[in-house]
Amino acid sequence: MSDFWILAKKELKNFFRDKKLLFGLVVIPLVLLPILGHAFTMGIEQARGTTHVAVVNFDSGKYGKLLISVLRNSPNVSVVVINASNIEEAISEAVKLNQNVLVVIPPDFSKRLNSNETATVELYGIFTTISTGMKESVSAGRIRAILNVLSEGIAEIKVKNLGAKNPNAVLHPITLKSESVINGRVIDVSPTVVSGIIVSQAMTIPIIVFMMVMVTSQMAAGAIASEKENKTLETLLTVPVPRTHIVASKIFGTAIMGLVAAIAYMIGMKYYMASFNTGTAGVSLQQLGLKVTPLGGLLFALAVFLTIIIALSLAMIVAVFAEDVQSATTLVSAVIMPLAFPAFLLMYTDINTLSSVARYVLLAIPFTHPIIDYRFVLMGSYRPVILSVVYLLIIALATLYTTAWLFSTERILTAQIRWRKKK
Repeated sequence: MSDFWILAKKELKNFFRDKKLLFGLVVIPLVLLPILGHAFTMGIEQARGTTHVAVVNFDSGKYGKLLISVLRNSPNVSVVVINASNIEEAISEAVKLNQNVLVVIPPDFSKRLNSNETATVELYGIFTTISTGMKESVSAGRIRAILNVLSEGIAEIKVKNLGAKNPNAVLHPITLKSESVINGRVIDVSPTVVSGIIVSQAMTIPIIVFMMVMVTSQMAAGAIASEKENKTLETLLTVPVPRTHIVASKIFGTAIMGLVAAIAYMIGMKYYMASFNTGTAGVSLQQLGLKVTPLGGLLFALAVFLTIIIALSLAMIVAVFAEDVQSATTLVSAVIMPLAFPAFLLMYTDINTLSSVARYVLLAIPFTHPIIDYRFVLMGSYRPVILSVVYLLIIALATLYTTAWLFSTERILTAQIRWRKKK
């Protein structure tokens, strides 16, 4: 076994021995994020359960009774009619009965409808505890939808009585059919729904890239600074092994851990973000014709791996100038974070809509490429991804060469940033 693989194996063993690091990089994204997503889904399902409605009817006409009948015949709605002399008493009774919503039908409800005037129904969402509020929100929305259906039904009857042959055409003279065009294919899905799915993806990847760049950079910087602080770096550099092998093994071992963590976070975030798509009509990326093929997955993994390599090389260069682990993490954050943070701009902005200067600046930053590459992979456009991988490879080789050169000199032992002390 070559010196490189011996050292790389040692680095990986060191990482796997650190249970706290392994827990943060692998266990949390693979276990905690799906659990959080499942908990959110359970909350939505519970909120969409039976809506318990208390109704107080101060109206003596036919429309008040009609409203109660419609509520009772609506799915997932349980209706309790309560007797009260005023709204305060009705609210108190609804709270005692543990109802989600109180509907108040005013005394002039039927009278105003018979006179072709607007009638107002009061709706009170009852919060017995301060939690997520999803149950109350869904319940109020459900009752509002029922009232809208009843309102349109009554309106159609009134318009028909006025002599209109097609009341619906009078009430809704214009209808809109929304579809989307993705990759030249017409998809029978509203652009609003497609936008919601794409936004969830646009938010997930930048977060993962940012976390991986920062975490792996801190890992590499901490490893170098720790050996420098404990005076074990001198011993390592005196062994009969080329220093380029030492650098390559450290970067390779950390990069493998970073890639594993990136995959773990992508899987975990996939399940987590999927829980927020419960309101998007159950439409998935595959149904929209957006999917990651084996080739696309390989290219994207390569882009992520090269990005991690670049981050690790920069972190190791910076860590050489640190006196201890604490100063190393501070220096790395000061250098890497400004480079990684612009990637968050792509959460809300299409890079093609930016000015040429802004676009080239973002493309010059290696950490923005995985975000852009993932979108090309979903669209099945691989040529830009290949060009991106080539660019990342050039930057990775340049940073690796710089790191190897630095390790081949004695600056690795003597270099440090000295802060000028105040007199």
